Amino acid sequence: MITSTTPPAADPESSLRPRRYGIAIAVAALVVLALIASSILNYVYLDTIPGRASLYGLLTVALITLGTYILVRAYDRDRASRRKHLIRAGVLIGLGVLLWLLVIDVFLFTQSAGPGVAAICALACLPTTAFGLLVVRRMDRNHKEPWRLVLVAAAWGAIVATSLVVWGETIWEASAQRALVPGPGLDTSLAFMAGILEELAKGLAVLLLYLVMRNEFDDVVDGIVYGAAVGLGFNFLESISYMTNVYSIFSAEGFGWVAAGIQWYGRQVLGLFFGHATYTAFIGAGVGIARQLHGRRQKVLAIMAGFIVAIAGHFSWDAWATVFPIQNTLFGLVEIHLRTLIMTGPFTAALIALLLFGIRYEGQNLLEQMRKEAGTGQGAILP
Repeated sequence: MITSTTPPAADPESSLRPRRYGIAIAVAALVVLALIASSILNYVYLDTIPGRASLYGLLTVALITLGTYILVRAYDRDRASRRKHLIRAGVLIGLGVLLWLLVIDVFLFTQSAGPGVAAICALACLPTTAFGLLVVRRMDRNHKEPWRLVLVAAAWGAIVATSLVVWGETIWEASAQRALVPGPGLDTSLAFMAGILEELAKGLAVLLLYLVMRNEFDDVVDGIVYGAAVGLGFNFLESISYMTNVYSIFSAEGFGWVAAGIQWYGRQVLGLFFGHATYTAFIGAGVGIARQLHGRRQKVLAIMAGFIVAIAGHFSWDAWATVFPIQNTLFGLVEIHLRTLIMTGPFTAALIALLLFGIRYEGQNLLEQMRKEAGTGQGAILP
């Protein structure tokens, strides 16, 4: 009987399961400690709007983290108790999301454009992000990932990863501006900051999925799916942030919605798959490759390689955009397309090659299982 369409992963159900759960808990604890530390530093020393938002947003992160853990573990329980745990998870995540919306409305978007503009921008980004998640999930032709995990990955990217980045970048930027003279050095430092902090924050989601739900994380294709989902979630909230920001800047001149629309096109159409989705998918690919390897050193090297490629791709885009900003002319519309193809295109092409290789490997494994099933002499291939 065929039980899987994916290649057999190394140590599919090992006796070390409690150890990897312990690692996942330790990683989550480090994230919480980092949030607390950066929030206090932001609030006490910098007193910025993101700093105040981060302090009051800690409860949000705690609720969503706890609800997410209960949600992903609910499906490993018996049918009788599963419903109870799903309800608990839904309540916790719902409270966390509502609280987060309140926080960003009060402290972030209200300061610039107002909650009404933020809501319109969010509604504009929802269909494109949903389309992106649908495409990403369908990339795994042989064994589609469960929607609950794809949505959990996207939610981490939109809320938890964004929170980590807001707080971390606030501290980094303030420190860099005090230590460096304005110029190329400072600009490069800020671009490097974005590549490191954003990819680390997004990559943590992929690592936690790998540790907690390893039975749903089989190979490089699964890693690409989950990594891209995290990137799409992050891109969703980042798009709203940039759209509301440019609206507040140009609304006095009567071009607020035009500026927001240009940001929407650049991030939700042109950059939907070329930006964050591509970068974080490389992290997922590295984790997926590690899932197929046996040696601990090989696993670590594969995961590190994924992070390095993601950070390099992100840094190259931000550095070029910072040092050579796009012109506010008609040629700028052409330039953004050319830059996307030149700077992000090679990374996306390499990712597609990895995806096709992984799908082909899955297909070969499925064919081998079918041959074995046909060779049993039962006269049929059983589902």
